[in-house]
Amino acid sequence: MFLLFISAIFVMLTKCFCQIDLYILGLFPFEGAWPGGVALLNAVQIGLEQINERADVLPGYKLNLIWNNSKCNPGLGVDIMYKHLYAPPTKILILGDGCSGVSEATGQSSHLWNLVQMSYVSVSPSLSDKNRFPRFVRSNSPDVDVNPARVEIFKQFGWSNIATLHQSFELFSVPTEDLMARLKEANMTIVRSEIITGSPAVQVKALQDADVRIIVGSFYENMARQVFCEAYKVGLYGNKIVWVINGWFDDFWWLVPDVNVDCTPEEMSRAVEGYIAVDRLYISPIEIPAISGLTPSQYLAVYANRTNNVNYPGTKAAPMGYDSIWALALALNDTLTELIDTGNPKRLEDFAYSDAELGLLIWTKMLNVKYRGVRGQVAFNEKGDPVAMFSIDRVQGGEVQMVGLYDPNLVADVKIEWLPATPIVWAGGKIPKDSLTIYRTTTRLSFPLYLSMCCISALGIALSICFLAFNIHFRKLRIVKMSSPRLNNVILAGCVLLYITVFLEQTDKELVAGLCLSKVFLLTLGFSMAFGALFAKTWRVHVIFTNATKQKKVLKDSQLFVMVGVLVAINTVVLLSWTFIDPLRVIDNDLDPVVYEDRDVEIRSHVETCTSTKQIYFVGTLFGIQGILLLLGTFLAWETRKVKLDGLNDSKMIGLCIYNVIVLSFLGVTVSMTLGSQIELNYALTSIIVIIATTVTMCLIVVPKIVAVRTNSVDIVETTTATTGAAVNTMQSNVHAAKINILELQLKEKDKEIARLKEKLDNTVGGVVPKEEDV
Repeated sequence: MFLLFISAIFVMLTKCFCQIDLYILGLFPFEGAWPGGVALLNAVQIGLEQINERADVLPGYKLNLIWNNSKCNPGLGVDIMYKHLYAPPTKILILGDGCSGVSEATGQSSHLWNLVQMSYVSVSPSLSDKNRFPRFVRSNSPDVDVNPARVEIFKQFGWSNIATLHQSFELFSVPTEDLMARLKEANMTIVRSEIITGSPAVQVKALQDADVRIIVGSFYENMARQVFCEAYKVGLYGNKIVWVINGWFDDFWWLVPDVNVDCTPEEMSRAVEGYIAVDRLYISPIEIPAISGLTPSQYLAVYANRTNNVNYPGTKAAPMGYDSIWALALALNDTLTELIDTGNPKRLEDFAYSDAELGLLIWTKMLNVKYRGVRGQVAFNEKGDPVAMFSIDRVQGGEVQMVGLYDPNLVADVKIEWLPATPIVWAGGKIPKDSLTIYRTTTRLSFPLYLSMCCISALGIALSICFLAFNIHFRKLRIVKMSSPRLNNVILAGCVLLYITVFLEQTDKELVAGLCLSKVFLLTLGFSMAFGALFAKTWRVHVIFTNATKQKKVLKDSQLFVMVGVLVAINTVVLLSWTFIDPLRVIDNDLDPVVYEDRDVEIRSHVETCTSTKQIYFVGTLFGIQGILLLLGTFLAWETRKVKLDGLNDSKMIGLCIYNVIVLSFLGVTVSMTLGSQIELNYALTSIIVIIATTVTMCLIVVPKIVAVRTNSVDIVETTTATTGAAVNTMQSNVHAAKINILELQLKEKDKEIARLKEKLDNTVGGVVPKEEDV
C-alpha cells in the first residue's frame, strides 16, 4: 500500500511539474452561416481541463488547444490551417470545423501532414468518403443517417406523398438525393422537389401551389427563418401541413432577430408550430456517469456555470464538442499505450508531419475508441462516423419537445420508440393527411333516368307498330294507297331504328365501344330510311305535276325504293369506311374535381366517350349528306305546294317534318357539344329530341290518313262499287283536266306559229313564191 501511495504521488508530481505539451489546432466558427463556435469552444475547454487533471489519461502530457475563428468560411479555414501547420509548434491533431464546408476544404488536405482531423458537428455526407477524406472522423452523424428515421416516421403516420426543399449546397443536396432514393425504394411518391438558390419565396409558393402537405426541408438556420416566413405569407403552415427539417438548429431559432425576415415573432411562432425534426441525441436522457465522471445533468450544470447561462448559438450541440475532445484524448492515450507496450521508442512528442507510421497508428486508435460520453455510448464505424441514436423532436405549444427515439441498431422492424411522457398532440386528434384523399369514379348514366327514357322510347316503338299495322290493313283504300303505303312502311321502319338508339347508352365499360358504333349506325340509317322515303314521295309528286311534256312520266314504287336504297348505301359506305379506317375508341374525359375541404377529400370523376382521330371528317361527311337531303326535300315540298290532290300529296306535311327535323337536329347537336361531359343531362335532352322529332314525323305522315279514314268510315265499310267508281271517276277527271290544260298550252303555241307564217306571206315581194313547207 505504501508503494502504491508513493507511485500515485510520483505520477501526480510528474503530471504537474514534468508535463510535455501536445498541441491541437482548433477551428471554430464564431460567425457566418452557423455561428456556434463560442458554445462549442466552451464545451471543449471544459473537457480539456478535466483531461489534463486526470492522472490516468495521457500521464506526463498536457493537451493544449490553439483555437481560431474560421467564420464558417472554407477559404479562411484552409488559410488558417496552412499558416499554423507551417508555424511551430507541431500540431498532433486538428479539431474542427463546425461548418461542413470548412471541414471539407481542410479535410481534403490535412491528411497530407499525416494528421487526424475530427469535427464535432459537421454533418455533410461527403465527409464519409474515405477516398477524399482518408483521416477524417466526426462526433456528429452525417445527414444521410437521419433519412432512415424520416422514412420510418412517414411509414408510421401513413404518409406516402412527400415534397422536398433544400438549399443549393452539397451539405443539403446529397442527403436530399439519398432521401429521394429511399422514398422511391419504399414506394413513396416525390410530389415536388425545389432547390433554393437565393430567396426562397418562389420555391415556397411553388410548393403551396402544388398543394403539398408533407415537406422535408434541408437548409441552414438563417435560411430556415426566411423559409418559414414565406410559408406564413402564402399559408403553407397549420394543422394540415407538416414540415420535417434539420434538428441541429438552436432552441427557439425562429425568434432570433434577422434582417432578412420581415415576419413578427408571433407570425414565426405560428408558422413553425408542429414541425418535426430528426436529430442526433445531443444529451443522454439516462443519468449514467460519462468517462469524465459527470452525469449528463451534472455536465449541463457545469456548462451553464461556465457560460453564465448565456444561450450562445450552438449551445444545443455543445455536448458533442465535450465528447469530441475526450475522444481525441483517449485515442492519443491508446496510442501512447501501444507504443509503450510494443517497445517502440517513439513517443507522442516525437510526432512529425512526415511520420506516416505514427500518424496511421493514431488514426487506427481513433477508429477503435469506445467510451461513454454525456450523449451516451460513443463509437465510430469504418468511415469515421459515429454509431448513435436519433431523437425525434416536435414543436408543440411553442416549445421543442422530444417525442421519440430512433435506434438504427434495433433488430425489430419498428425502430422508433415514442415517448409516452411527451406524446404528439395532433390538432383535432387526427393525423394530418399527406394529400387530399382522392376518389376516382366513373360517372355513368343513372338507371332510373335510363329506364324512363327507354320506356318512353318503347311507347314510340309501339306507336310505330300501330301505324304500320294501320298502313298495312288499309293499304288498298284510296286515301292510303295514293300516299304510297310501302314508302310509309319504310318511314316507320326508320323511325323504329331511331327509337332504338335511345336504348344504346353505355352502362358498362366493356360495352361502350360497341354501343357507340351501333348508335351511330342506327341513327344514320334510321334517318336515311325515314327522311329518304319522304324525299322519294315528294319527288314523285314533283315529277307528275310539274312535267309539261306531252307524255306523262310515271314513277313506280320500285324506282323510289332504289332511290332510298342508294341514299342508305351511300351512308353505309361512309360508316363502314369510318369503322375500318379510323375505328371509334373509348377515352376517359376528366370532369372538374369536387373538393370537400373539411374532410380533405377530392372526388375526381370521368366519363367514357367514344372518339377517333379523324372523327370530324366522317361526321362532317354524314352531316353534309343529310343536309343536302334536307335542302332538296325543302325545295321539292315548296315546288309541289299548290298541288291539291288529296291523298297523293304530302308536301305540306313534309314541309312541317323538315322544319321539325332541322330545328330539333340543330338543337340536338348544340346540346351534345355543350353538355358532352354532363352525361345524364346530355342523354336526357338528346333522347327527348330524338323521341320528339321521330314521333312528330310519324304523326304528321300517318295521323292525317287515320283522320281521313275515320271521317269516311261509312264509305269504307260499305266499299260499294259506286263509291269505288266515283273515286276512280274523280281521279280520271283530275287526270283529264290536267291533260286538257296541257293541250290548251300546245294550241296557244300553234296559234302563235300560224300568225308568224301569215305575216311572212303578207310581206313577200318581187313575186317570190314561198316555200312549200312555209305554205
